[in-house]
Amino acid sequence: MKAKNLLTLLSGLLISINSFGQTSSAIEADLLKLFKKIDYASQDNTQANDFFGKKLKYYTEKYPSTISQEFRLLKKEHLEISTSDDGLFRIYSWDTWTGGTMHYFESVFQYKINGKTVAVLDTPRSDGDNRPLYDRVFTFRANNKTYYLATYLEVGSSKDAGNGIQIFALGDNKLNDDVKLIKTKTGLHSQIAYGYNFMSVVNWKVRPLITFNNSTNTIFIPLVDGNGNMTHKYITYKFNGQYFEKVKK
Repeated sequence: MKAKNLLTLLSGLLISINSFGQTSSAIEADLLKLFKKIDYASQDNTQANDFFGKKLKYYTEKYPSTISQEFRLLKKEHLEISTSDDGLFRIYSWDTWTGGTMHYFESVFQYKINGKTVAVLDTPRSDGDNRPLYDRVFTFRANNKTYYLATYLEVGSSKDAGNGIQIFALGDNKLNDDVKLIKTKTGLHSQIAYGYNFMSVVNWKVRPLITFNNSTNTIFIPLVDGNGNMTHKYITYKFNGQYFEKVKK
């Protein structure tokens, strides 16, 4: 009797694993088909982006396991996927190819809170609100709270580029993007960004990026000179127990 019960349990487990694999593959296949319709050579990608964004939001909310799914084929097609170390927060970002030399991006934020998986489609909130492309998420813990530091890029033209870092946190059953933990001369902010002349780095083999050192709780921001050209120097913001503050040299 015990052997029969064990066999039934194992059979059910194998069916469950197989079904999960089929579901994961089917989700990626469907998303990949839609994502490939966003073509940089197309004159109008509005509908393609709308279909893909809504379907990505649907899958990432309906199937919680997608927050840890690799999506290798989608990454190969340049869908940026960044996941926090604790596995509770993920950002999917892509180029909509709806601009010319100016690039417009969209994202889906996926997160787990109070046992529930939520997905939010991050699209322009008003005219002129060009959303960035998020490319990395750093997980930062302080004062018994967890924060997510997401780095991003913006492309204004073939010459005008920008990078920044945005702080997120989970709380009150939602994703909070107004976490004011960075202190500058103008007060406390939830993000910090800079613009620069892309031509100043176009021939550099290694281009400076915003980074976060978890062991020293320090954000490193590339320094741009007075002419808008990138340098090889960095400005540092170190967490002092309350907020990130610029380190004086």
